[in-house]
Amino acid sequence: MEERLYLILDSQGTPLANAVLESPLNAEVLQIRILNNKEELVASHRELQLIGIDDGSPDRVGVIIRHRGDQMVIQPTAALGPAARENLRILTDFESVMYPVSGRWRGQLPIKAKDLSCGGIAFWSPILLEDREIVEMVLPVTDSPLVVRTQILRVLPDETSDQPLYASKFVDLIHDEEALIRKAVFSIQISAS
Repeated sequence: MEERLYLILDSQGTPLANAVLESPLNAEVLQIRILNNKEELVASHRELQLIGIDDGSPDRVGVIIRHRGDQMVIQPTAALGPAARENLRILTDFESVMYPVSGRWRGQLPIKAKDLSCGGIAFWSPILLEDREIVEMVLPVTDSPLVVRTQILRVLPDETSDQPLYASKFVDLIHDEEALIRKAVFSIQISAS
């Protein structure tokens, strides 16, 4: 059986650990093996969210019914919709560049990322951007750098920088791009665990 990696989150969506699913996908109860000595952290929660790293792995909510060492048995209680993956935000710290698509500025400008999700990115910009403006940016954290379009959603409150911090969502992604971004988000989380 191929190894299926999962990201384990608490009931509020905060990443806790990574795990390997050791039971069949359609089992009534799920047996997982917690990685990187995070079992005590995971065991301190009753309800968990399990998000699979690949498309074929169903995302679920469940409760811990048993655990011994790094092995846990989870009783699934609900399925998670696609929004669970999109809303998963991982703190990150990379620098890149953006280009205008619909804005009034020209050229290439540097950006600094704050967090990344499967659905978008929060980043600092050296200039003011307009709500709903479309920019192209380079994501250097995917297997090969990926140029994606993002739409500016809003300015986020931030007192750590003199540059504005923006929330944005990815637009016009094809399936392969979504898969590469999801893999990058999970890879960042796995390396942080």
